[in-house]
Amino acid sequence: MKALSALKVLVVDDQPIIDEFCRKVLEHLGCEQVFSALSGREAIEILTREPAIDLILTDIDMQPGNGLELLQAIRCGDIAEVPRDLCVLMFTDYNYRNNVMNAVGLDCNGFVSKPLSVALLSDKIDAARRRKITLADTNVYRSIPTGVNTAVGVNKPANGRLHPRQPTAQTGTPSTSRTPAHEQPAAEPATRIQPTPEPTIPASPETNAPDTQIPPEQNDTDRLRQALSELVPSNSNDPFLQQKQQQLTEILHQLDAIRREISFGSEDTAAQMTNDLEQVSAEMFGQEYQHQREHHFDHLSAHQAEHGMILQRTQMLANKIRQKKKSKALMAHQQLLQAWYRHVAGKDQQYARYLTTQGRHG
Repeated sequence: MKALSALKVLVVDDQPIIDEFCRKVLEHLGCEQVFSALSGREAIEILTREPAIDLILTDIDMQPGNGLELLQAIRCGDIAEVPRDLCVLMFTDYNYRNNVMNAVGLDCNGFVSKPLSVALLSDKIDAARRRKITLADTNVYRSIPTGVNTAVGVNKPANGRLHPRQPTAQTGTPSTSRTPAHEQPAAEPATRIQPTPEPTIPASPETNAPDTQIPPEQNDTDRLRQALSELVPSNSNDPFLQQKQQQLTEILHQLDAIRREISFGSEDTAAQMTNDLEQVSAEMFGQEYQHQREHHFDHLSAHQAEHGMILQRTQMLANKIRQKKKSKALMAHQQLLQAWYRHVAGKDQQYARYLTTQGRHG
């Protein structure tokens, strides 16, 4: 794997503060070649000129050309000389679960949500680079919706303007994309964001509950273990369900290890383990998403919505761990464990019954 300092990185976001923050983090981590774009279309233009980009950090909600359209174009091989398995890390709000699950279906390498920090973004970049993509057929990726959800019940459809209408060879036309970091002039003092030891971008204001006593686990681990043992019906030898049962058992082991690390170990180690758990969970959800589409599962949307909620709770756990408040981290861990139990005992067992019934009648 290339050292980060040797990478060419493209940041795609229509908010200059996010772009500047990512640039500073990447420079802090030693990366010298950072390109910027304000939309999916600008990203395509840069990738056409610089097909050797190694990593993309992209927002989802942009125009013209949103992040899902950009990711789809990459996975479908629509950009000459750009590898289909290019590493793509997405900024997202886990509250918009359709966006998350469509990105999972498009084999996004990972997600990062606000508030951003040097440690968080560094961890997410490392995890995304380590994830190996097993590419699907292009027709699978083209079937994934690329409209963006921005509020409950509100969908911004892809506008089909991802690619420039026609390439231009004009000279002297100003470009909104930026040059590599090491070639850029210094920013004006009035607008320059001063570096800090640990810069952050605040999330939306939220009310923080007081640091309260943690209720007992109430055998949540045992309940999840029991639900896992019942996941594969006795009359089924479906290889997908058997693989899923094994994956979920490994996730349960990871959850146990994270709780021990929060209670008796290092916050940094616990946070890294939680990032790894999020990555493993997202990969498994992507596999299940494709499987449910192939088997025409009627309740796919409701099932995937719970996947989005689990990813959201995993991210919340990582944030609580980084705040170094043990009781809140343990509470977030318990809530994640309960979310997994409800999902396995409910939606996962529903899909297992569907596959078993389909196997008998199909």
